[in-house]
Amino acid sequence: MAPNTRRTLQTLTGLLLAASALCSGAVGAAAETLVITDAKVRTMNPAAPLAEAVAIDDDGVILAVGNEARVLEKAGADAHVVKLGGRMLLPGFQDAHVHLIEAGVNASLCEFEAFASLEETKDTVRDCIKQSDNEWVVGSGVSMTNLLDETDDPVGVLDEISMDRPILILDDIGHGAWANSVALEAAGYDKINGNPPGGIILRDQKTGAPNGIVLENAQQKLRNLAFPDTPENVKFAYESMLPTLKTMAENGITTVSDAGGFWPQGHLKAWEMAEKNDTLTLRAANAIYVYPDLPFDAQVEKLASHYSNDPNRLLKFNQVKIYVDGILEQRTGALLAPYNKGPGIDHGFDSGFLYFDEETLDRYSKVLSEKGFKLHYHVTGDRGARLALDAIAQSDPEPGPHRLTHIYLLDKADYGRFKDEGVVADFQLAPSSLSREYDAFIRKFIGDRADTMMPAGSIEKTGATVVMSSDFDADELSPLVKIQTALQRKKDGAPDVETAVKWMTINPAKLLNQDDKTGTIEPGKFADLVVIDKDIFEIPVKEIGKAAVEATLLQGEPVYDAEGLFSGN
Repeated sequence: MAPNTRRTLQTLTGLLLAASALCSGAVGAAAETLVITDAKVRTMNPAAPLAEAVAIDDDGVILAVGNEARVLEKAGADAHVVKLGGRMLLPGFQDAHVHLIEAGVNASLCEFEAFASLEETKDTVRDCIKQSDNEWVVGSGVSMTNLLDETDDPVGVLDEISMDRPILILDDIGHGAWANSVALEAAGYDKINGNPPGGIILRDQKTGAPNGIVLENAQQKLRNLAFPDTPENVKFAYESMLPTLKTMAENGITTVSDAGGFWPQGHLKAWEMAEKNDTLTLRAANAIYVYPDLPFDAQVEKLASHYSNDPNRLLKFNQVKIYVDGILEQRTGALLAPYNKGPGIDHGFDSGFLYFDEETLDRYSKVLSEKGFKLHYHVTGDRGARLALDAIAQSDPEPGPHRLTHIYLLDKADYGRFKDEGVVADFQLAPSSLSREYDAFIRKFIGDRADTMMPAGSIEKTGATVVMSSDFDADELSPLVKIQTALQRKKDGAPDVETAVKWMTINPAKLLNQDDKTGTIEPGKFADLVVIDKDIFEIPVKEIGKAAVEATLLQGEPVYDAEGLFSGN
């Protein structure tokens, strides 16, 4: 795909930023022993939670932690000393559920306002067409529920603007898309009755023809057509992810698990290009998407061919992303009891929707876990969560721990299963979870069930492993903002700062099977570290989100250094 002018500028910016990060100290570059002193070191190691100094050898491995004098003695007289002026040093944050490439690609597309008026949205479509010199006109950011409130003929709105080029507008939360007739025909959606596997095609109530809105997996065929796995598109995906890698470093994130994994779009190749080009400034243990509409045996073979789990590499593809259900606000999250009658998208599924029938879900889980994959389930409804837990119970535990992500609703009968079955609970406790407006909105769909949404604190009390991730770019990225939010939740939040930080350091390290190498500040572990201007354990909770990440180290080398603290290293 030939990038338009906006994309070209963003790409050049991304390349320059990545080059700047590398010049400040590429991972693996030769360096003398580094000692960090004059710091409030929070190790997240229960055996020795506080320290004054940390020594790091020239391989980026922590050599010593503890009393400053003893650490300096251990490091030797030739060590390079960096004084942090009382700043806090923490293990690097680990975000176990991001959409890193999608975030970069979305930032490169025409941007829509989720709740704009129909006329404003139409103007944006026209501008998008003018900006794009590609065959497919692609944008992102529309709210499907708002669009359907604005018009009962979405496909007609786009067809009026263009009947010559396929138009695809992705939604603001990754679960729907809006297309014109040319795009729908390219996907063959004008010729099928009913719904494709794992997807929903909304239809005109009078004619039965597709109305331009597709939900869940039905959007993936359109995405694959708009972004096929070509060298040009792989390069575009790679260049789009570079600024997002910088954003991760700016937020103190040293490990991610990318939850996209759309391999027909060349996303795996883009990650591999970053590793090859030495522009990968974090560890990545990524998931690969399991498509409901592909033949079982052929897909398993394809997924297995992409599997990688070398502990000596920054990049791994050792998980599969299995969508069990959709999302509550589109009434596609799978519930044990029906949704409330009322507003929202009417697609005929009163209790939500499943990507796979139960037998196929169990079969994929069993076979792919036996191939060595960790199982990473998207679930929002309580029925979806139960089906995922049932599937794990029949699967190979060896690659685990397996996990459920999102978990908006969970039946109390299933709370104890996480600990009993060794399953990790992965929540996104973003500021929206504190919003009265969001609470009122979601109650329209699920009523009083909203009282027990995202029960992170309750699952923590059972002794299960809880992690807190972002779902970026669908939600808030900043770990500090999320830590504050988790502490401010009146019910089912984190009980204290230590627990909230644990949810973003050592616990995700356990989930990703790298807690022997990362997650705490201990001798023998990699120096994946973050420097924060204030000690978030001591300031008021309401101030935590305002604290600033000032430096991020990956294996002892700065990948972000806003204040030049490590410029002499």
